[in-house]
Amino acid sequence: MKKVLLIVLLAGLLAFSGLAAKTIGFAVSTLANPFFVSMKEGGEDKAQELGLELIVLDAQDSPERQFSQVQDLIIRNVDVLIINPVDSDAIVSSVLEANAAGIPVITVTRPSNGGVVEQHLDIDNKEAGQLAAMAMAEALNGKGKVAILEGIPGAPSAADRQKGFLDELGKFPGIEVVTSLTANYSREQGANVTEDILQGNPVLQGIYGHNDEMALGAVRSAIAAGRIDELTIVGIDAIDDALAAIRAGEMYATVQQQPFLQMQMAVIAAQRILNGAQVEELVIIPLKLITREQLQ
Repeated sequence: MKKVLLIVLLAGLLAFSGLAAKTIGFAVSTLANPFFVSMKEGGEDKAQELGLELIVLDAQDSPERQFSQVQDLIIRNVDVLIINPVDSDAIVSSVLEANAAGIPVITVTRPSNGGVVEQHLDIDNKEAGQLAAMAMAEALNGKGKVAILEGIPGAPSAADRQKGFLDELGKFPGIEVVTSLTANYSREQGANVTEDILQGNPVLQGIYGHNDEMALGAVRSAIAAGRIDELTIVGIDAIDDALAAIRAGEMYATVQQQPFLQMQMAVIAAQRILNGAQVEELVIIPLKLITREQLQ
């Protein structure tokens, strides 16, 4: 009886002294995209290493679901909240609720357009667009007609990837953007939109997708239409399927992000916040252009 009582007292002392495992909530936009699966795995890996508990909730690209999930994490009284917003405007109310509850917030990949965020981790999306345009221009020798598959309307990443691409492509007057349509970062929608683009443009030399999922959708439709050999397809993210497509000659290039590293850095920032340390407000993850040459 005394031994059991001693164990209970020790457990209570550990919790009281702050040695109990701290909990991080990760509200992710979707786990249907391999990019965010890699991010989740990076977070889990680093959390385990640091002795932290990571709770991951998948919003399935629904702002309403994400709002409800963040509320759930707040009710669970997580120690730090990491959010990958579905929508940068819609997430503001959730961030404000976390602020009111005294829970520090970190955002990854997409920012929150309001509320107090301790740190935002991202890439330079304009640079990503510029690198994609450089690859496209090189492959086309500065001449040709190009179509664009855009990400989620209103998402800062989509706007910046579009601007970076168009600004860089403006240096090549021989390249014309004939159409730019939304496919919401989805492979399925990328395939459907590309099918329409190919039907409406019998002469087309290139397709740029704001991410690899849409670029891979373009690959699927281009193969089905028998036009894959005439198209230079470029994406962003360097997911495994895209790298395989580059090796197979179906895609020309992708821009490598590092979602695994990005989430690991977010978890490290969360631990620093828990320890009372200051963190940088903005952390930019390096980018790299990947073509077949880099994969050999």
